[in-house]
Order: sequence, then C-alpha cells, then structure tokens
Amino acid sequence: MMRVQLAALALLMAVVPAAAADETPDATSQTKTAAGGGQAAASSSLADTAKQLNNPIGGVWNVVVQNNLTLLKGDISSESQVRWVTNFQPVMPVPVTEDWNLITRPIIPFVSAPIPQASGGFDREGGVGDITLQLFASPSASQGLVWGLGPVFQFPSASSDALGSEKWSAGPSLVVLNVGKRWVVGGLLTHVQSFAGNGARDTVSVSSLQYFATLLLPNQWQVGLGTPVISVNWEASEGNQWTVPIGLSVGKTVKLGTMPFQMSFETTYAVVHPEFFGERWNFRLILKPVVPALIRKPIFGS
Repeated sequence: MMRVQLAALALLMAVVPAAAADETPDATSQTKTAAGGGQAAASSSLADTAKQLNNPIGGVWNVVVQNNLTLLKGDISSESQVRWVTNFQPVMPVPVTEDWNLITRPIIPFVSAPIPQASGGFDREGGVGDITLQLFASPSASQGLVWGLGPVFQFPSASSDALGSEKWSAGPSLVVLNVGKRWVVGGLLTHVQSFAGNGARDTVSVSSLQYFATLLLPNQWQVGLGTPVISVNWEASEGNQWTVPIGLSVGKTVKLGTMPFQMSFETTYAVVHPEFFGERWNFRLILKPVVPALIRKPIFGS
C-alpha cells in the first residue's frame, strides 16, 4: 500500500510541474484576480489561491491527494486496527456560462483495511475501493456566500468484495460556505442510496456532513477544524449508526516554481462512534497542487 502511495505521488510530482511549465498557469487567472508586479502582488495572489483551495467548489483546478491513517476499535477488537486510505481527487471547475460553473470531483480511493473474519481475528485486504463522482452546479462567485448543488454517484468499482459495497448508489449533494477575508466556513451535505447491485449485500443508505472552518493567517499559513465527516449509516443497528469526529488542522500554501501547492495536516477523534467496530482516531495529510485549467472560457456565451 505504501508503495502505491509513493508511486502515485511521484507520478503526480513529475507530471504536474511539467504541465505547469508548458502553460504557466497562474491561479489568479483562474480566479479572475488581477496580478500586479512585485512581491506584494505575488503574496496577494498566493493568498487568494490559498483561499480558493479551501473552497471545495472553488475556481482553481487542483488535484487533492488525501492520505488517511485511521485507528479502528470496537466490541470485536479491543486493540486498535489500522486502516490506510489514499483518496485521489481531481477538482475540475468548468465555466459553463459567465455566471455558472460545473464542478466535477471524482474520488478514487486506494485502501488497505483490516477485514473481520467469521472465525475471529482480521485479514488485511488492499486495493481500489468504490469510486465516487460528485457534480456541482454553482454560481461563479468566489467571495461571500457560495453554494453548489448536484448529484453524487457511487460505483461498485472495488477490486475485491471486502473493499466495496457491490452496489450502485446515487443521491443529492449540497455545499454551502462563506468565503470571507480571513475565514472559510461551511459544510458539504451528501446522501447516497443504493438502487442496484448484488442483492446479497446490505443496502447502502448513508448520509454525511463534511464541515470545515479555516482561519487564514499571514504568509499563507492556516489553522482550523480540518475536514471531519459526520456520517450516519441508516441501515446499521442501534449504537452503530453514527460517527461524529472533531478535529484540528494546520497547513500552508507555497509555490513550487510557478505551481501553487498547499499542504495540510489534521487529526480527528470520533466522540461518537459505532460500538461494534469503527473509527476512533484519524490522521490525515492532504496535498493540493494547482494544475492548468483545461477549459478556461465559458462554454456558452461570450
């Protein structure tokens, strides 16, 4: 699993700077921020980019590489079991008109997880999990109240039965946030419900709320609550439905050559968790390189 993560990161760092050098993408051109000369303008430009990278439906194309180490415990294991998940998540905002964007966010998980065995103990499975696709229609405003609405799809793409649901699922997704001068605060609400797939597997009916509050500091530093996800599995038994984490995070946005790059670290603890087996602690390293926008001009209109 670690070799997969390192290989993916090495490929990303090899390809993105080369593409950036070809197109010299200044993130300010993607967010319509005027670029001035001198160090002050460059600092302002990077600060605006940092703000947009904390907006899940911002106007900056970027590739999120989210590395999670989760400690799992419960009735079936008094000792912590470790789950590794690396989510590869491109964020691709496309201007449909002058006033509206379509944001596409596929989430491809690479998983190494402990699988409970009927005979007792755990076996470890590694591979690709179920892929999620989020689509948001959003007004093109990048400041103040920002919102997006659209469908979410989950596909039975896992490389093994133990790593996925074997179900086709879909549902609605809504994100609302306020992008201020120093704060980015909001939440992303999603529900997925299975409608087809292996009839022998459990029905998927899961709601989640990813909440975030980030304080932007001088020199492109930031602190906040991280990006914890409150989730409820409506099909689980009583005492095993809710996971409610709280957390803290710290991060910084820099430039690698011409490429803006944000790195953050966060830790969360689930104050409410499944009794049978579920998340306790989660440690997350997030890397967000900005990449060239493949579509810059509105598809419809001038």
